[in-house]
Amino acid sequence: MKLIRCFLALALVVAGASIGSAHEPPGEVYFAFQFPLHAVPAIDGDLSDWDMVDPDIFEISVEGGHIVETVRGDDSGELSDFNARSMWAWNEEMNRVFSFAFVVDEYLNNNRDDPTVFNWDDDWHFVLDADHSGGDMFNGDWNDLSEDERRDLFFVTGQLWQIHVPPIDGYWAFKYIEATDWETTGREIPFPEYAQVGWARTGETGGPGTYTYEIMMTPWETWSWDGPEQSTIVDLEVGNIIHVGSLAKDYDLADDRYDGSYDFPAVHNVWRNANLMGDMELLEVDEELFPTAVENDSWGRIKSHYLLEE
Repeated sequence: MKLIRCFLALALVVAGASIGSAHEPPGEVYFAFQFPLHAVPAIDGDLSDWDMVDPDIFEISVEGGHIVETVRGDDSGELSDFNARSMWAWNEEMNRVFSFAFVVDEYLNNNRDDPTVFNWDDDWHFVLDADHSGGDMFNGDWNDLSEDERRDLFFVTGQLWQIHVPPIDGYWAFKYIEATDWETTGREIPFPEYAQVGWARTGETGGPGTYTYEIMMTPWETWSWDGPEQSTIVDLEVGNIIHVGSLAKDYDLADDRYDGSYDFPAVHNVWRNANLMGDMELLEVDEELFPTAVENDSWGRIKSHYLLEE
């Protein structure tokens, strides 16, 4: 897999694409699969829409050494304790970014005392810096500023979704830094043209099982608390480089502190600094997988038409 990725990265450099912003790991480029418009995945926690995506090129995983426990420092390496894989994708016509994560966990934990807040339970974080600008998304010094000043800084140039499932009292979908905003109430995602999240879980809290997380995100250049009209969106194109990252906080027996944080790239502060994210190139549609003559009135196509008409 690394040889294939290295070949694609070399082709990117030869083609003259620029990888100008800092990223982790240095010199490494990952790849986002492009779904054609008629085949974009339905964001429902069913990953069968991703079956045609080649894991040798696109998969980011614990087994591949991309997702690493970065906080505890004494990870046993037992895949039965924690294992995860993910992929990223996009579509040019919709101008949206997609991702999923599939997690195997020997001890599911979903019992936080206050369901309206994030943390304190198993979760998955999706992190995106769509314009590849890098820099801080969170800085502790900003807490000393007024609310209006803070809101002009925290996660304006990058976004972080944190998902806890199944919902408790209806709460499950959060965003940094204030948990809820116009994109999510915690219980609902009111504007599906801008964001969608799907999920599934097998097993029960206190025992082994799996989590599936799936998301569609808008590639915000600058995100505003005042709403989508005051926010700006990156126009994604083939060959663009975006910054992406993920974290999974694994809670086992202790409810007051996670037992491990499994992060991509392998730097825990990827959640707060876009310079620590991975570089990801947006690839063109693979016409061998999706012949242009094929018409497919799938739910994915119907949904994409709805989004484009909004």
